[in-house]
Amino acid sequence: MTSYIVGYTIIILIVLFIVFCVLVKRRVLFANTPSMQKIFAHPLLFYSFRRLGSALISLILAILVTFFLIRLATPADNTCYKLFYDPKISELVYNLRCDNWKENMGFSGTMLQQLINYFYAILPFPKTLCVTEINVDLGMYTITGCRNFIFDFGRIYKLAGFTDGGFVWDYILPRMGVSFEIGIIAVVLELALGYPFGILMAKYENGWFDRIGKAYIISVDAIPGIAYYYIWLALLCSVFMLPMTYDADNFLSWLPAILTMAFTGMAGIGLWVRRYMVDEFNADYVKFARSKGLSESRILWVHILRNAVVPLVRTFPSAVIGALLGTYYLENIYGIPGIGQAVMVAINSNNSSLLSGIIIISALLSILSYLLGDIVTALCDPRISFTKE
Repeated sequence: MTSYIVGYTIIILIVLFIVFCVLVKRRVLFANTPSMQKIFAHPLLFYSFRRLGSALISLILAILVTFFLIRLATPADNTCYKLFYDPKISELVYNLRCDNWKENMGFSGTMLQQLINYFYAILPFPKTLCVTEINVDLGMYTITGCRNFIFDFGRIYKLAGFTDGGFVWDYILPRMGVSFEIGIIAVVLELALGYPFGILMAKYENGWFDRIGKAYIISVDAIPGIAYYYIWLALLCSVFMLPMTYDADNFLSWLPAILTMAFTGMAGIGLWVRRYMVDEFNADYVKFARSKGLSESRILWVHILRNAVVPLVRTFPSAVIGALLGTYYLENIYGIPGIGQAVMVAINSNNSSLLSGIIIISALLSILSYLLGDIVTALCDPRISFTKE
């Protein structure tokens, strides 16, 4: 009951806040209070509301597409046959088990009913969901456990090491934590390497450092990703003797994946930093600063870098949120039990609910990262102006 009260209270407060801001903007409330107008009718706030509305529409479309693709790819009757058919059991028992599975997985009822239940489970409303099991002797269902959820992505069946009928969220959440631990360290390292890398390339344009840097960037783009990862695997594990298999208790075993992600990501960051900084070097304000006698170092660090970094700040949210999703190839290469590896597990084990859960979480986080990137850019770039009404 407490989770329902808290959940619906938060939802109601968010709706009331948006309504309040709209009324303030339209001067229905606090029309003659400049301080309230400045805060609650700020253009950036309404820009964020519009972007959030667009993000919600995109998320709903992603959910719709995922629902129909999963239903078309995994017909319920065919999946039931693969999971429960056994010539040793009676047809009655088989049908009872199949019906119970459909009920737990959301495959019962008409397609419209399934779609409504699917949206109800995924959208952020407090809900209590129960797992049922079939009692063959009595020919009836029994409830084995109930949980309170905000988001529910369904159940998992026939997955090694995981209880049949267990919730997808219980499988995904700890793996997101593992991916984030590895990914966030890699993100910090690639930013720490990528920005100085791009700055030095721009500062010594067409010099030896710039040529080596461009050669490295081209090599990263030209070599297929999977081949590039195995090159780093050979270098880090065979030459530097780092562990080849991930061990949660041994930080050295994290390094091959971290360094591979960091050295790959720094190439893209370095390329964009160099490109923006070279453009800024030719800007009028730089020519004016040189005519005033300012040193090249002061022009670089005080004027150029500040302007060149603005277009890149939008990548920060996506980089951090992307760390939650891991990387499919690297997690499988090094045996990291993260969200990327979970995708391959879902495909190989034919777990449609697990796969759809990962797809929807990925879509949600991607949309959120773009939204945060736009807002951060709007906050940091003084050249961005909002429509005044």
